[in-house]
Amino acid sequence: MTLLTVEGLSIEAADGRELVRGVALDVEPGEIVGIVGESGSGKTMTALSLLGLLPDGVRAVRGSAELGGEPFLRDGRMLGRPNATMIFQNPTAALNPTMRIGAQLARLLAFLDARRDGGREGRRSRSARRDRAEALLDSVGIRDPRAVMGRYPHQLSGGMNQRVMIAMAVTAGPRLLIADEPTTGLDVTVQAQILELIRTTVADRGIGVLLVSHDMGVIAQMCRRIAVMYAGQIREFAGVDDVFHDPEDSYTKELLASTAQWSREE
Repeated sequence: MTLLTVEGLSIEAADGRELVRGVALDVEPGEIVGIVGESGSGKTMTALSLLGLLPDGVRAVRGSAELGGEPFLRDGRMLGRPNATMIFQNPTAALNPTMRIGAQLARLLAFLDARRDGGREGRRSRSARRDRAEALLDSVGIRDPRAVMGRYPHQLSGGMNQRVMIAMAVTAGPRLLIADEPTTGLDVTVQAQILELIRTTVADRGIGVLLVSHDMGVIAQMCRRIAVMYAGQIREFAGVDDVFHDPEDSYTKELLASTAQWSREE
């Protein structure tokens, strides 16, 4: 069964400007689907709308979405929160700058425990949560997790903070993970490590992924299918080989040509 199905999604600004129009896409369990396009094409707005996180003055006005056959968006209105989490493009800014990493993980684990226990705190001790937090950091390749738990986000590198964000995103057991430019600002070596971490996490847990990027190289490396966006619309949605080797849309051809030219100039 298809994991995520989006049909006819349209998003408008408060002044009536149409930011996204008629977006339709789907994600299978364990599949990574890329959304690619230039800045301002509507990629992030599409992703944020699926979690009800659109900024003030922006709203979904039409469209529907289902996760695992259960509708959570209808006619632009959120019917509930889907079992989905998001990795943001600036992990240092997404984390709380006033809290140590360990405290942020402990708060998340306490929230998840209370949700599973019907709102009660439960019997899980702080020390048990600390051990679980350390194990989470270890699972995303962070060396000396105990030391990292005692630090603030500004004391860690962007790559380390992104690993923390991935750990937080997957510990809730989501069925869908949305990754919005997850390697922005990272050097090439760290970028490869983060992408491999996302890939193995998906394979191990069977999570579906929407990977938002402007980087065609990242998309080609990670995704099985690609949605190409321009001016708020999906211009082409096809398998990665079809898009790269036999694109149908004129904008897709121009995007690939500009990417190739930029690569040669580099």
